[in-house]
Amino acid sequence: MTPVEMPKANENMTEATLERWLVKEGDQVAVDGALCVIITDKASFDMPAPVAGTVRKILGPEKSLLPVGYILCALGAPAEAVPEEYETRNQETLTRHRGATVQTAGDAGGGPALAAGGGAVRATPAARRLAKEKGVDLAAVCKALCLNGPVNEKDISTYLERGNKAQQQQ
Repeated sequence: MTPVEMPKANENMTEATLERWLVKEGDQVAVDGALCVIITDKASFDMPAPVAGTVRKILGPEKSLLPVGYILCALGAPAEAVPEEYETRNQETLTRHRGATVQTAGDAGGGPALAAGGGAVRATPAARRLAKEKGVDLAAVCKALCLNGPVNEKDISTYLERGNKAQQQQ
């Protein structure tokens, strides 16, 4: 069994968005065959399969902001069992990443808070790009929409639509 992890595409990367899956459980893949689309702060790319095999289990949900090292899927022989420890390891990876994100934000002077409190605003790379293009403050989006998770593109669009409706009513 081969776990396929979220890659570290550049030196500063700590997380990326798993945009969508290009395969489904049970599909056969060749070495370097495209598994899913990953979006980072700087690029979008198809994640290649490190080995040939069958997609035994998909562990990474689409549209999720996931840390480097998170096991996205498991490749193996058609009848090979997926180790239960993969899901446990993913939970530990998420916990460590969230702890590091909150600690880093606190050390930097306490940037904008999440709706749930503490740490910098978490957002998908695509949402960060859209917010920058539209001149939107991510902390304002979190507060206006009462978000507990990472801001995504849909959240930015909803925030902008609400703002435009409010301006039209005045």
